[in-house]
Amino acid sequence: MTIKLVTSLVDDQDGPLVLNGIIKNERVKEMESYRLQDPVLENDWHAVYLASELQDSPIGVTLLGERVAIYRTKKGVHACRDLCIHRGTMLSRGWLEDDILVCPYHGWKYDTTGQCVCIPAQPKGENISARARTEMYGCVEKYGFIWVCIGDPAAELPHLEEFDNPEFRPLPCGPYKVSAAATRVIENFTDFAHLMFVHRNLLGHPDYAELPDIKVVKEKDRIYIENIPIFQPVAHSGSDKKEGTTYVYRKEVYRPLSARLSKTDPANGQTLWIMLSVQPVTAEECVVFMVVSRNYGFDVPDENFVHFQNMVFDQDARIIETQKPELLPLDLQVELNHKVDIFSVAYRRWLNELGVVVGTV
Repeated sequence: MTIKLVTSLVDDQDGPLVLNGIIKNERVKEMESYRLQDPVLENDWHAVYLASELQDSPIGVTLLGERVAIYRTKKGVHACRDLCIHRGTMLSRGWLEDDILVCPYHGWKYDTTGQCVCIPAQPKGENISARARTEMYGCVEKYGFIWVCIGDPAAELPHLEEFDNPEFRPLPCGPYKVSAAATRVIENFTDFAHLMFVHRNLLGHPDYAELPDIKVVKEKDRIYIENIPIFQPVAHSGSDKKEGTTYVYRKEVYRPLSARLSKTDPANGQTLWIMLSVQPVTAEECVVFMVVSRNYGFDVPDENFVHFQNMVFDQDARIIETQKPELLPLDLQVELNHKVDIFSVAYRRWLNELGVVVGTV
């Protein structure tokens, strides 16, 4: 049997695009098989890169199994599918010319709408097919990170004053690569009982392991708890306390993979805020981005706060990466839950109600 390959790009407006003898729709379906399907997370915003690190060259990241190229032009930041429609080369390996993204293989050029505007090998004056384009994604810069949505954004990124106002010295931390499901990272964030053991003599102590009754408040777009006193052997950097003190916590999960907390010394109002967003690279691999802000200790070097956060998260990651199953069980009968797990249980139930698929079982 002889198989004839079509070696040119055939643009038939009334029929399918043929690429190397494969009907486009079938080829796209094959390529998209690597992308994780999730009706919620696809339409959400995810931090994927430090804004300060995105300079003059495109960068490749992976979100929900999808390769994404991000780059900066005079108009702002942009994100597209990291795939040249011609031969499947990663556009993030290319470069920018006058704010135009250039493929490194054959020099095809894409504008910020995703349309190919130049094919160097094609005679000048010939029209370029409208189908010669790459898919563009939502992309914004906020809180020191580049955020991407590969679907249709369900909402705008929320305005969080403590991380947007320079008076609070917001400090981006990370990124931290974790060999675990993104959902496991957020659930760890909701948990208080590990502070006395994972962060022993730092954020907690076994002698103060007993927790008060916790009430979870559930609203349309978030779940949260507040007024939780936790004794910490080591006070904040810049604190006027020489030894440990009891901080009052508030924790909130406002998107499936985004959360924030505040911990306040009630004696003087000194407050530390932390926000985290978890990028699901695959179902069992993620990257964590954080911002730390404060209303005190401005004479203390910022590096002290970043170093402390790096140390704390390293302790968390070492535990999270050992958890089995790797995916977060939404069936509450799979694992034994205790009453102190009330916030974690609420998080699992919320994910189930929302319909989150990736990172769960």
